[in-house]
Amino acid sequence: MTSKRRADAPPATKKTRTGPSSYHVADNHYGGHWPVTRRLESPLNFLHECPWKIPTEKNRIKHFDPVQISQDALQTQVIVHPKLQPLITAFLHYKQAHGSDIEKSLYANMSQHDLVSRLILNRCLHFVQAHDYTVLRDGTILPYGHDEWMRVGTDEEAVNDHIFLEDYLSYDEMMLASMLGTSGPTHFINAGHRNNRALIDSSIPHQDRGITIGLVGARFAAPGQMDHIICGLAQHWHGERLQDPGLTKIFREVFDPDYDEETFEEGKLNEKIYKSRIQLTIETALLEADDRAAAEGTTAHVFLPGLGLGVWRVSDIQIKWYFQALFDSLAWLDLKHVTSLECGWEQLTRWPDLEAILKAIGDARGIKVIIGSQRPPCGKLETEELLVRVWAWDGNSLPGNEYWSGGMCLTSSDDPAAACNSTIAELHNPWVNPFARKIKVLLERERRHSKYVVAEREQHAPPPALKSSDSTDFPTLDEIRAAIPADGIDAKSLIMIFKSRVAGRTAEFIRLVKMAARQSNDPATRGKVVPKEEEDGEGAE
Repeated sequence: MTSKRRADAPPATKKTRTGPSSYHVADNHYGGHWPVTRRLESPLNFLHECPWKIPTEKNRIKHFDPVQISQDALQTQVIVHPKLQPLITAFLHYKQAHGSDIEKSLYANMSQHDLVSRLILNRCLHFVQAHDYTVLRDGTILPYGHDEWMRVGTDEEAVNDHIFLEDYLSYDEMMLASMLGTSGPTHFINAGHRNNRALIDSSIPHQDRGITIGLVGARFAAPGQMDHIICGLAQHWHGERLQDPGLTKIFREVFDPDYDEETFEEGKLNEKIYKSRIQLTIETALLEADDRAAAEGTTAHVFLPGLGLGVWRVSDIQIKWYFQALFDSLAWLDLKHVTSLECGWEQLTRWPDLEAILKAIGDARGIKVIIGSQRPPCGKLETEELLVRVWAWDGNSLPGNEYWSGGMCLTSSDDPAAACNSTIAELHNPWVNPFARKIKVLLERERRHSKYVVAEREQHAPPPALKSSDSTDFPTLDEIRAAIPADGIDAKSLIMIFKSRVAGRTAEFIRLVKMAARQSNDPATRGKVVPKEEEDGEGAE
C-alpha cells in the first residue's frame, strides 16, 4: 500500500527494478518518471525544456516568434464535455469506497480537478497495439507491457517491475482519459498529410495557423477493459481480468440512462452505448470549435477524422453508427460559428441515405458538410474560416504517441502526423507547457423544441410518400416530410407508415420526425406532428 500524500503533489520517483533482459532503458538525460527540466528564457519562462529527445526539427517552438508561442501556450487547455462531470464524480466515489488499497490511498482526498489533471499528466510516451507496446517516461521500453498495465492499481501491482499507479494511469483511468481532449492554437509547417515527417513542402499549400484538438475514439484492443467491456463485447472472453462490474455499470448508465443489467445483451457491440460514447467525443470537438471561432470573431472549418475507425475498428457497422452520432450532434447542438465540417477519409458509399441526411442537416444549420474528404487536414482553405484540426489521439500517451520513437514511427498514424506538422509535441505536452490544471468544461448548447433556428434551404420537390414495404432503408427526411398530410399527423401513425424500416430505431426516427415537422416548406404543415413523448405530456416545452 502506498503512503498517503496530497493528490496534486508529484510522488517521489520509484527506482525501476531490474526486469527481463528484453526490456531496454533508453538514454534520458534527465531520468526518472518525474523529470524536472530548466525553464526557457523570457517570454517563455513559464515553459520547460522537453525532457525527451524531440525527433524532428522544423516543428520546434524555438523556430517561431516567442511572443506568439507564449500566447499559444497560455491558450492551450484541457477540454471536458459537461456530461463527463457526473461520471468523474461517480468514478472517484466508487474508487474511494470499493477500490483496491492502492486506489483508496491515491483517491482519498482527490478532487475532480485533481483527477482530470492526473489523466493528462500521468501518461507514457508511446502506447500502441493490443499487447501494449510501451515507452515509459524514464525511457524504459516494454515490447509486451500488457500484463503490467493490467496489474496497475490492483492488489497485484507489487508484482510489476516498471509500471505503478503513483506514476501512470490504470486501465480504468485510461477509459476516462479517452473522453477528455486538449485544445490550443498552433502553427502548421505543412499540409499535415500522413507522411509529412515535419518536412517543409511548398508544393502543397497549407494553412499557416489554426486550432488543434486532440480526441480519442473507442478502443477495443484490451479485452475486458475500456470500450471492449463497456460496449458489451466481453461476455465470452476468457483469460483476462475483467473490469469491476460496478464500474462497468457506472460507465454504461452514463451512456445509456435506460441501461438495465437484466436485459442488456452481452457479447455483441451495443449500438446505443457505442453511439452515445462517440457522440460525446464528437460534441466535444464541435463545441470547442464553435467557442474558438467565436473568440476570434470568425467562423470555423472543422476537420474531423474518423476517430477510432482505423486500426481500432472492430466492425464496419461502427462507420454507420459514428456518422449517425454525428447527425445527432448536428441536429441538437446550437452551433453558431461552425460553417464547414470536413469529415476525413471514411466514405459512406454503403449508406448513401445517411450521407444525404447529414448534408441536409448541415444545410439547415448553415454548415457545409463534406464526407470522405481525401484532402490533407491542414491544406490551404479557399475561405477565411478558422481551421480547427481534430487529430486522433490515444488515452494513455503524450501528444504524438508513436512520434516519440521517431524514425519509421513518424508515419504510422494520425497521432505522429499531427505532431510533425504542428507545435503540439511541445505545447500540448504537460511536461513542457504546464497546462494540465487549466481545465475548461464546455457549455452544452442544445436546440430545444421552441428554439430551432433553421437556415434557408434549397427548394426540392418532395418525392412521393413510400409505404413501409417499398424499401428496407431507414427513412430519409424528404420521405418523412412527404408522408405528413396537410392537416398534420400524430407520431404513432407516422411510425406505422414506416414500421418495418424503423424497427429498433424508434427514438432516432422520432428525432427526424420532429425535424421534418419544424423544417416543412409548407407553413400549413409545419409543426403538425406531435411526437409520442409530447402526446403523453412529457418532454414538451
